[in-house]
Amino acid sequence: MPPMSKALMLSYWNVNDPAFGGGRRINALIDALAGRVLLCQPGAPHDACETAVYKTDFGRRKRGINWGMFNFFWPANAACVGRLVTERAPPVIIMTSMWNYHPLRRVIETPIVLDAHDVNAVAVGERMGVRHPFTRMVRSWEARVVRAVDHLFACSERDREQFIALYDLPPERVTVVPNGVYVTRHEPPAVGTDDRLPDDLERSLKDATVLMFMGKLDYQPNVEALTFLNEKVMPALEQIRPNGFRLLVCGGPRPDRMLHPSVIPAGVLSTARLMAALRRADICLAPISSGSGTRLKILEYMASAKPVVTTAKGAEGIDAQPDRDWIVADPSEFAERIVDLTHHPERAARMGAAARVFVTQRYDWKTRIAPRWQRVLAQWMPPVAV
Repeated sequence: MPPMSKALMLSYWNVNDPAFGGGRRINALIDALAGRVLLCQPGAPHDACETAVYKTDFGRRKRGINWGMFNFFWPANAACVGRLVTERAPPVIIMTSMWNYHPLRRVIETPIVLDAHDVNAVAVGERMGVRHPFTRMVRSWEARVVRAVDHLFACSERDREQFIALYDLPPERVTVVPNGVYVTRHEPPAVGTDDRLPDDLERSLKDATVLMFMGKLDYQPNVEALTFLNEKVMPALEQIRPNGFRLLVCGGPRPDRMLHPSVIPAGVLSTARLMAALRRADICLAPISSGSGTRLKILEYMASAKPVVTTAKGAEGIDAQPDRDWIVADPSEFAERIVDLTHHPERAARMGAAARVFVTQRYDWKTRIAPRWQRVLAQWMPPVAV
């Protein structure tokens, strides 16, 4: 094998400047391999690695489920993958979703690895019910894929245990590689032209305690979280302190529902302005009630030294200490815990500082997470210096 041969990485998302957690994880994996990646994705070349672009992207259809997961079932896209495997002879193929497997069904000689962002059948089953036909289809496909691959990366110990139990996998074939965050990117920026919020957005937040929620707003767990904040939490806070709170919502698409007057939708922000929004926030929220995997938004909140209020479901997979690194609240007490932090600003500041130390020590992409991918992939690719 040539010493610098490239892994073939398949993505049904375009991960250029991603505004969603899965895309940020894929970019961190590309970084971990020091660019020794041939990425196959829709839309456009990636600026950090060689890219094979396929044209048909069903992910542009924004209705119901994420139709992009069927991209590699389309014959022309599948044929593109087949040609890359034949012509480039990669030492290993890395799937960033189980939905990438269709064109690889007959690949025997090349090792295949799945970097699983969640346990898909569990996540879908929570939303649609375990007996729903779509849940059954997802579980059947997931079973086929995870049993076929040579190795599986899981985002948390909980996900690892579920993969092993659900699909009877040998434990040695499943390695935990948590989600992470580039901690240094959350440090105060140098003076720049795009490192602050737009003036109109800044005016809407003036003289209020700024709460923040971010995420992909057509992803069902985030839709549920925003609904909870909009219909339960913000009205409760308005009663406690009229006009005293604003909820800054970052992500797209913009909600088409009626929002509480204290909810400010900012849409999809540039990376610089998203960092500005995090700096502007007083408290960050993640009231997640469904889904699998771990929430990158929480790690990013923590890296910005912000106090975080989340739920037990949101906390899954992150080994932080409640009431030191974050607050894990029952939905019925969510508003109360937010108010308590505003009454004790020194406690909120200590919690934010502890959270940043925590993610620096445990969840930095470069120093803590990348070596875990590298150790497993080294059996097919030469190791990369951290």
